Amino acid sequence: MAKTHCTVLTASRSPGIAEGLTYDTGALNLALGSHVHVPLRNRTVEGIVVEIEEAHKAKAYELKAVEKLLGDAPLLTQAQISTLRWMAKHYACSLRQALKVWLPSPPWSALVPDIRTVYRLQESNAPLRGSKQQAIVEELAHRGDLTREEIREATGASSATIKALAERGILSVMQEEAEGERQPLLHIDIEAPKLTPTQQQVTQAMHKDKRPSLLFGITSSGKTEVYAQLIAQCVGSGKQAMLLVPEILLTEHCIERFRSLLPPERIAIVHSRLTPKERRATWVRIHRGGIALVIGSRSALFSPLKHLGLLIIDEEHEWTYKNEQTPHYHARETAQELCRQTGAKLVLGTATPSLESWARAKSAEYHLVRLEERYGSHPLPHVQIVDLAQVKFGSLYPFSPPLLEAIEERLKREEQSVLFLNRRGIASALLCLDCRRRVVSPSSNLPFTLHRGAGGTPYLLDHTSGMQADVPAQCPACGSVRLHAVGAGTQRIEEILARRFPMARLLRADSDTLTHPEQMRLLLKTMRERRADILLGTQSVVKGLDLPQVTLAAVLIADIGLSLPHFRAGERIFDLLTQLTGRSGRAKPGDVIIQTFRPQAPEVRYAAQHRTEEFLNEELKLRMQFGYPPSTQMIRLILRRDALHRARILHVQAETAAHEHRQTVSVTSAPVLASAGVAWHVLLKGDNPSALLPYLDLSDVVVDVDPMECI
Repeated sequence: MAKTHCTVLTASRSPGIAEGLTYDTGALNLALGSHVHVPLRNRTVEGIVVEIEEAHKAKAYELKAVEKLLGDAPLLTQAQISTLRWMAKHYACSLRQALKVWLPSPPWSALVPDIRTVYRLQESNAPLRGSKQQAIVEELAHRGDLTREEIREATGASSATIKALAERGILSVMQEEAEGERQPLLHIDIEAPKLTPTQQQVTQAMHKDKRPSLLFGITSSGKTEVYAQLIAQCVGSGKQAMLLVPEILLTEHCIERFRSLLPPERIAIVHSRLTPKERRATWVRIHRGGIALVIGSRSALFSPLKHLGLLIIDEEHEWTYKNEQTPHYHARETAQELCRQTGAKLVLGTATPSLESWARAKSAEYHLVRLEERYGSHPLPHVQIVDLAQVKFGSLYPFSPPLLEAIEERLKREEQSVLFLNRRGIASALLCLDCRRRVVSPSSNLPFTLHRGAGGTPYLLDHTSGMQADVPAQCPACGSVRLHAVGAGTQRIEEILARRFPMARLLRADSDTLTHPEQMRLLLKTMRERRADILLGTQSVVKGLDLPQVTLAAVLIADIGLSLPHFRAGERIFDLLTQLTGRSGRAKPGDVIIQTFRPQAPEVRYAAQHRTEEFLNEELKLRMQFGYPPSTQMIRLILRRDALHRARILHVQAETAAHEHRQTVSVTSAPVLASAGVAWHVLLKGDNPSALLPYLDLSDVVVDVDPMECI
């Protein structure tokens, strides 16, 4: 038998062994993902086996051996280990950093099923000696296998009496998992959803095509029913399914639909707001095998499903699928690798595809399918654009007369309104009210951000290049003096509504009022039971909510998103505006009002006219023209300690490496605002910036591959 070695990631946090240590497997029958005890210095620690290889030649030093195999099943499958290794390579992190998203925090022994010793009655002709032995045999014949403690409690027999029966072959000693530890995925009765002919065609097409499928369906087209059918087919074939949603708060919204499809005990809910104890219990429940469907936010991607057959990412365009802590993974890219390793089907659903997915669909890397009609043949809402530059607000800013009239009309008709505040734009841009252009940086061609320095003196800053400039007295484009700082204007919204409509029942949905999925469930229940008239909120109110009585949806200031100094700003605001149109008119004719200082902006016009595909194609052309993703790759290197000095050194290292290794990569560095003060980032952009990383000093540097935030 060939001698084998294995690489073990230990529970130790020592930075020097973050890629694992090599051990001799000895006589143990180990597999990838096995949970083991290994010696480390002068103690024994837990570890996970991440590689096994034949020992072709002796090591220059003597290897220590794995001491013990824990549990009868690996904690992670071979496909999950392979995906973990891919994450470490692709996202430039250590194996240990990648492992932490796959397993709850140590001790991992708490994840291993309890093993108990039981006694089983055997066929034997040996005579029984005494009443205690007779009582033991009768108890086992009646109840089946029992532990020593259970036998002693039921019969009063001593340990010596039990041992004597075992030695004479009347009882056998067995090792088994505690009762209920394993829950095999048995046949589940599923009531398949009723689909329209178009939905049936789309489902069949995705079922036949092995590529990742991009389900491009307009808002309210019935994507959820397509998901339900795909899940029913998957579970019916004996496989397991996973459904990712972009927001924790939306988990409660969608789960009710699937509880009517599958028994609730066969569904597990996973999200980052679970307590450590809840996360551990949920992980164990999934690992034991009885879960048919996992629903959750991006962290649910790492659930220990052993027979994954289907992975759906709903609202695949959402930025929340990007993890902003190490490892800086994107759920879409990681899911694609996991499906490649497991053979599972990947489905990406959205009404507004991300530019990355759209480019892959156009190149046939992804299978593109469309749902082009609203479910039930309901018409798309009528969209009105209000030019805020022509409005005299008085004390009601940012409410225009058309919006106030529309709200009042809904109150009279006892219908509901949804008002959206794009709070992501906290800083302001400088906008010309005559030519409607923003003051942009000549360095990056992206909008300057308006800041206030010491003493309140305003200045302009380009967060991409670091360039600073004075605030101009006139518009650089047309010479107008009508320059306006476009701010969020969100502080007094609720107060204005309460004053203007004192009888209206108002609900607010933002990070202050929604901290748990249960709160979102209660909010939705209040809206569906028509115990509220106006729902005022941030991004959570535009994402996938099905509220039949809403006939008015409005965005108060679309320009907050448009003014962000970011190459993705247009894509982001278009997504939000398009999603907003989907909240109105789902059961009866509806209206949408978009208030903006830039009514001719392409993002606004295309969203108002429901021309999603045209916007995607135009935006893709611009990305290609200016060399932004998906036409190139970006890597952000973030420095916080001695940031300016080290950023300069890293900048020079990157430029030198690009020149010496003939890589077409541009390098820029700039300050960025961080929670702990000002940090610096060095941005690499090109065809293959990852090729430069081995030549850079990345000690104490955060590496963010494919960053979503670059300002």
